[in-house]
Amino acid sequence: RKKRRKKPHPHCSTFASPHKPTLKPKACKRAAIFLPTATNIQIPLNMRDYLNKTLIVFFILSLTLSSCNSRDERIKSKGNQPLVVNSQEIKIAKAVFYLENSESMFGYVNGFTEYVDVISELSEKPDFAAEKTKREFNFINGGTPLSINCLGNDPKIFKSKLNTSGFRCGDITKSNLNGMFQIALDRAQNDTISILISDAIYDIGQPQSPLNALITEGRETRSKFISRLENGNIQCLMIKLFSSFEGNYFYSSHSGKTYVNQSRPFYIWVFGKSELLNKYFSETYISQHLKGFVNYARFIPIEENKVPYQINPAINRKGSFKPDRKNQNKLINAETRHGEFQFAFAVDYSSIPFSSNYFSNIDNYSLSNQNFKIVSINEIKKDEKYGITLFTNPTHLITIQTDKNPCGDLEITLKNEIPSWILESDADNEHIIDSNKTFGIKYLTNGISEAYQHTNRSKNLAMFKISISN
Repeated sequence: RKKRRKKPHPHCSTFASPHKPTLKPKACKRAAIFLPTATNIQIPLNMRDYLNKTLIVFFILSLTLSSCNSRDERIKSKGNQPLVVNSQEIKIAKAVFYLENSESMFGYVNGFTEYVDVISELSEKPDFAAEKTKREFNFINGGTPLSINCLGNDPKIFKSKLNTSGFRCGDITKSNLNGMFQIALDRAQNDTISILISDAIYDIGQPQSPLNALITEGRETRSKFISRLENGNIQCLMIKLFSSFEGNYFYSSHSGKTYVNQSRPFYIWVFGKSELLNKYFSETYISQHLKGFVNYARFIPIEENKVPYQINPAINRKGSFKPDRKNQNKLINAETRHGEFQFAFAVDYSSIPFSSNYFSNIDNYSLSNQNFKIVSINEIKKDEKYGITLFTNPTHLITIQTDKNPCGDLEITLKNEIPSWILESDADNEHIIDSNKTFGIKYLTNGISEAYQHTNRSKNLAMFKISISN
């Protein structure tokens, strides 16, 4: 005989199981006494409003507490991750121009020359116009003291003076180049940069020994730069350009002058913080937008450059070796094959604001083991970067070779050298006015270079350590 199944109490929950009520019938009966329904409870209107308001407040408080709890959980889940602070983008607040206007510069402004075009471009640099950068324009010449003629801050007025008539002010008979450097260096502070334009010829006053006088001037240049570097790091960007020149060339090593109508070099120095000069005066800008551009050099404060590098065992490989699993810059089981051993490693030079030509010049490197040599340095094209290294932006590939036993530790150093184009631009005498050379320029640049070498903590730009074992 089948037992009759009892019906569940009407106020018991049956969600958990259709056969087993979640509450016992007696408990349900007791609970049912206190369950209000719309038919057995009448709430007054004023009380109903009060309850509604109370429920709304309770609901808002619940959401607030819930969001706070979830926020705390998110913070805990992130652990000790650093907070990212959006710092304001660096900008040049002011650019101060100094144009040497001694009489030796008049030939550059005899007509609309490359010199005039470059000065016009710099005064109206698109970044300056877009960011409303303040500008100050000055002519500078004379001996001691220097004569500085301020032309104001209007590029139009400044450009109207780029002619022989406009240049004829101050003391045009002298040019104290070291004094000009000091003035320009002192003005480059914080987010202000300074720009000096000159033919870079020392006014040495017709001495009996011109070369000794040049050495003395170069040492004074070094002192000016050291003094400024002691008061804070500053980058010096030096740019060489060509311009047509028609006018008098005034000899520095002896008295007299000669009329020339030919191309002549001139130079621009930009002083300021490295992050400002790297951003506003990139290699692309100065090489493509400054007419008559020849080359450039940067003299920079060096703290410690950590340049990423990594061996790629599949490129330019000769001999026998395996990459070490724990050290990506170590080779094991290494031995020559057919008298040769060769490997390549990639580097990322993007943090060093030098030209690609500088990085690709083998003469700018040294190796700790003379049995090795650098056979090639190639720039890596954008479409070839993928898969070469674990880091994302390899810029150059350096290939190393030896015909001796390769085992041992090897250090490859990128030296901080004066670029070869500067030495090639130097003339030790003025017997012939060479259109490509500047009298005494190497003494000037030596002074600048030695000042940075004196203050830099590291003498080299980068060092790469490779370990090789059998």
